[in-house]
Amino acid sequence: MKGVVFYMSKVVKNIWLACGFLVIVALSEVVCYKAAVNKFEKMAQKSETNITDKIKIYTDEKIEKECEKALENNGSDSVAAGTNSSDTLSVQTIYQVEKYDAAKDISSAEYRNLPEKLVGLNRKQVDEYCHNYMNNMSADEFLAGLQSMGVVSFSSDRLVIKKIYDATKIKYKYYLIAIDGEVVVYYGDKKTIFDYTGIKTSKLSKKEQNALKKGVEVKNEDELYGILENYSS
Repeated sequence: MKGVVFYMSKVVKNIWLACGFLVIVALSEVVCYKAAVNKFEKMAQKSETNITDKIKIYTDEKIEKECEKALENNGSDSVAAGTNSSDTLSVQTIYQVEKYDAAKDISSAEYRNLPEKLVGLNRKQVDEYCHNYMNNMSADEFLAGLQSMGVVSFSSDRLVIKKIYDATKIKYKYYLIAIDGEVVVYYGDKKTIFDYTGIKTSKLSKKEQNALKKGVEVKNEDELYGILENYSS
């Protein structure tokens, strides 16, 4: 009987040892599983971050390239729309002039007959025309405050020119200077004569004569007539 009890206790002991071993194995499996899960989550997070970074880099590069392309197409002060290098203007070309008053924030557009000097020109030549127009603008354009002029759209069928005005940027409208002993009034462009006053500089003071030799800038009509009245008195 004692032998049976001893045998049973030994079996129970072995069972407990086996159970303990299984528990240890199970716990180690759980620990390994959690470690594996954590490692996988970190790898997934790192992979997701890398993918996000790569997408961002690709997107930024794409946007940068598109911006560079847009800037190249826009040019300095005009946009070429549907331009063909072989296109030239003709009397049948629709000519549209857009105007923008920056001071009043007002836009307008009008259609005109194509100026004869533009007939037969290509895009580059029209750009040169606009440049020369600005350098040699009329007195009316000067007084209106013309600030810039450029091509918006160019093709053999249609030409669109845009002019931007801002009268508030005109520093002075008239310019007085002595020519052959007489006070002469120019517009502020200093190229177009407004009036020969008939006033002799010999009748003016030395200070006024010296000022007229250098040129006198006049802001507006009221100041102009005030100065001329003072010269005449």
